[in-house]
Amino acid sequence: MQFFYIDYIKDGRKERNIGFLRVENDGISIGLRGVPVQCGNSCKVYVINHLDRTILLGEVELKDGYGLKKFVWKKGVQFEECMRVEVPLYGSRKGVCILRDKKPNLQSDKEKYYEFENTSTNAIVQKAEQKEQQETPNANQQTALRMPYTQKKALDPEVYDEIHEDKWQQLLTIYPQVHICPDAQSILIRPKDAVILTRQYHELASNSFVLHAYYNYRQLLLFKYMKDIGTSKERIRAAQETTAQYYLGVPGVYYEREQRIAQMFGFEGFENGEARMQQDADRKVYKGCFGYYMKRVDI
Repeated sequence: MQFFYIDYIKDGRKERNIGFLRVENDGISIGLRGVPVQCGNSCKVYVINHLDRTILLGEVELKDGYGLKKFVWKKGVQFEECMRVEVPLYGSRKGVCILRDKKPNLQSDKEKYYEFENTSTNAIVQKAEQKEQQETPNANQQTALRMPYTQKKALDPEVYDEIHEDKWQQLLTIYPQVHICPDAQSILIRPKDAVILTRQYHELASNSFVLHAYYNYRQLLLFKYMKDIGTSKERIRAAQETTAQYYLGVPGVYYEREQRIAQMFGFEGFENGEARMQQDADRKVYKGCFGYYMKRVDI
């Protein structure tokens, strides 16, 4: 299973995130959020394949701008043949999800798929660790992130005009924002970005559970909550206070076995990432739902 975000494109420019796309063996699930009211009660979903053919998959029904639907792969429209998915909205606006940048060599893609399916967890983690080592962060950027504002400004007044005294506000200007939970802000990061956390959490950059999930989904989220988010077994314990709390969110599908593994690595709970698409105000966790295994951290 793979997970992608759908970008909201207006006049050829990306403005925000408008939903997600989850690829499964038998089809894809499309979740939309914040769809403009001008689109009415439904949106059509199209696939553009490797032959540049545009094929209609179906429609997603909407309620208050939100919708979730699963589409089964059609004959002649399989994941390995698809380049992107498009959701026309109105005017020049549309949702676009890029599945791959280059046209596939179908035979080699299938061979890679079966090779991946037969690869052990240790091998997956090893590949992810090697890739992260190749993407070594710039030491100057790491140092600048931890510098006092006055030192940054002294180095270069123009470059650091966007630096904020509040570290979280600073991070919002550096990393892409992703809107998953209504009561939290979140940014998209990678394992190497553990450097933005306090020193005791830097080891998460080489955590096997984190790397395995990142290799599969190519994303991690850092959440900032400003209020209690519940205390049930499936949710995260949160103090009854209004001060900021930060959590590292590692993507995955909720199963009891996966939850036990996550707990072994210090991840305290699970946040349902599909609840807003289903108009589920309680954000209940259920077997097979996509979301994030969460660990309390500090920045």
